[in-house]
Order: sequence, then C-alpha cells, then structure tokens
Amino acid sequence: MNNNILKRVTVLLLIRIIMVVSFQLLLALVLSREKAMPWWPFSLIATETLCFVILILLLKKENKPFRSIQLLPFETSLPLGKISYFLNKKPSKNNITNFIKDAVLFIVLLLILGVPAIMLNGFINQNIPILRDTKIIGILPGWAPWLMIVLLPMAQALIEFPWFYGYLYPRLETYFEKNSGKRRIIASIIALSICLAFFIIQAALVPLILNPYYTLWRAISFVPLLLVIGIIIRLVPRFMIGANILHAVLAINVVLQYWKI
Repeated sequence: MNNNILKRVTVLLLIRIIMVVSFQLLLALVLSREKAMPWWPFSLIATETLCFVILILLLKKENKPFRSIQLLPFETSLPLGKISYFLNKKPSKNNITNFIKDAVLFIVLLLILGVPAIMLNGFINQNIPILRDTKIIGILPGWAPWLMIVLLPMAQALIEFPWFYGYLYPRLETYFEKNSGKRRIIASIIALSICLAFFIIQAALVPLILNPYYTLWRAISFVPLLLVIGIIIRLVPRFMIGANILHAVLAINVVLQYWKI
C-alpha cells in the first residue's frame, strides 16, 4: 500500500511537467513557435484544469474532501496554535485563541521570510534579459489579459499550490517517516526538497524557451520563494489558503506584465 502511494506521487510529480511542456508544444504545432510563445499562461490554465480533475478523483478515492488539501494538508501536523505549543508544549483549549495565534505566526513568517523571497524572485526575473525582449516573448491580443486575470490566479491558487504542498508534500512526508525510519523533521526536509525540485523544474519550463541561460536563471529565481512558502505551509498548515492567496497575487502580477509590454 505504501509503495503504491510512492508510485502515485512519483507519477503525479512527473505528469505536471509533461502536461506543461506538452500543451506548449501543442500550441507551437498549431500556431507556430513564435505565435505560440505569448500564450504560455493558457498552457498553465489547461494544466491546472486537468490537475484539478485528477485531484478530485484521487481525493474521492481516498474519501476526502477537496478542502483537506486546502486548509489542513498535513494530517500529522502539530495541533492548532503553534506558538502556544512551542511555549507551553500544549495548545490552548480555546480554538479562537489558537486560531489567532496561528494567524499571527503566519503573518510574522510571511513578513520575515516571504516578503524578502518575493522581492528576490522579482529582482532575478526582471534581470533575465531574454524575458525583457518582447520580440521573443510576444504580445497577446487585447482581450487575452482580461481572460487571464480571471483564470490564471484562480487556477494556480486553487490547484498548483495544493497539488505540490497540499497533496504531494504531506504524503511524501508520511511515507519517508513510516517506511524509511526517518525522523519526522528529516522526512519533512526530504519531502519538501522533492516537491520543491519538481516545482522549480516546472516553473523553469514556463514559458518554454530553449535557452539554457534563461532556464537556469528562471529556476534560480523561484528557489527562495517556493522554499519559503513550503516551510511556512508546513509550520502553519491551516493557513495554506493564505499562501494560495499570495500565489494568486503573484499570478495577477504576471497578467499585469502583459499589459505593461
């Protein structure tokens, strides 16, 4: 059974990369590579749509609701109220107090870790010369960004983060903890590292530009951001929905870049 979980997770990690690349290649075959390049956000939207169907089917098989990977993805996580847990070794009996403490912890971690990571991600991305060349990136027709600003943030926030950090990450953690005899913290680090690696590979392949310089720097730009979000979600799993909102804001920023050029 546990080996089946590992096989399933491995397939799911690979299938997203295959889908992201396949949709972009399909567009290139239909439109030509030059014309297809600016449509890469819609390749992501198509990928998220299929991933949503896959998640629904998997969760239905496990008798779990979709919110289980949105609000509390880690079944073995510490009780609600992490600050009180570390200070008192037990959570408060008052759920409202625990929720407020977790919210404070989430905000503090986001400010201390998340904001610098977002800024570093933006700085590196803005300094990849090939991304500033509109002849390579191309320009979408005027109606497309309006559609993107609705679909892309919703698709990425509701599906992309839950796919990696809500579904795959906690299952990998559980597998390594139970089957490899790893301590919980080690199992967490291994699981996060695997998800992070595949998340970064996917990010570096969108848009699909056959340029090693671009691919390398695109990958590097996402390391701090995706690592920090993975850590925050693990520490405060109930606030994964907050990380999803952050992801939606970043997706909106992508759309605004299209209007800028």
